Amino acid sequence: MKKKLWVVIGIAVLVLIASGCQSMAYREIPAEPGMIPMPPQSELSGGTDYYRPEEPASAGTERMVIRTASLDLIVPDTEEAITAIEELASNLGGYVVSLNTYQYEQGVQGSITIRIPAESFNTALEQLKALATTVRSESVGGQDVTDEYVDLESRLRHLRAVEEQLLGFLEKAEDTEATLAVYEQLQQVQGEIEQVTGRMQYLENQVALATITISLTPDALAQPLEVGGWNLPGTFRHALEALLNTLEVIVKVAIYLVIVVLPTLIILLAPIVAIVLLVRWLVRRRRRARVKAE
Repeated sequence: MKKKLWVVIGIAVLVLIASGCQSMAYREIPAEPGMIPMPPQSELSGGTDYYRPEEPASAGTERMVIRTASLDLIVPDTEEAITAIEELASNLGGYVVSLNTYQYEQGVQGSITIRIPAESFNTALEQLKALATTVRSESVGGQDVTDEYVDLESRLRHLRAVEEQLLGFLEKAEDTEATLAVYEQLQQVQGEIEQVTGRMQYLENQVALATITISLTPDALAQPLEVGGWNLPGTFRHALEALLNTLEVIVKVAIYLVIVVLPTLIILLAPIVAIVLLVRWLVRRRRRARVKAE
């Protein structure tokens, strides 16, 4: 019985080792011109092994690209623009991820992030820019995750095959020890399967829905102040900010003096003051004693 147990465990370990080798991002092949030597293998075997990256996704494979964009827009009214953007996201089959607004005396400034189907990405950008009186900046980016997704698919196939083999070993196990050993290996493989499938689902979601972040500034905040033909862009706002910064420094210094400097001085000067008062008291006492003696 023990012999059967060790046979089952040995087979399970060999299967896991084989699956680990198959799921590696690189595979070993015979040496050919242009290949790169792999030092760790050569050090172990005493010879020279070679590896080549697995073939990337072929040209005919549909590319998987995570699309993102950011817009900085000047709009007539921020709140109306936010409402229009929310309606746009809903009409395109998307949704609002986050929304932040900041109230100023001249109006409301805001930032909103939406996710919409990737096939509507360009349409959404055009409609968003149509809301603005001025597009101050526009940034569009994309991250190609095709190769990563293909590698995950390959790894998942290998893990599924190992899982199937372990399930077969589990059915053939004839005692409790062999069953527990195979079951432990099976749990490990199934955990890796969950991780791979979770990553694949995340990539699929990111590719299916594009992300657009829009900063909104009302005309009243964006336009410079003009008095008597003088162009004073944000001068008063900058002066107010400078005043507030100065007041903040003064308050911080006052707090520092009260909490740190004053207690320290009290601790350091208290003994000196006590000694001075004691000396003065002793001197006065002696004087009074002399006067009484005379």
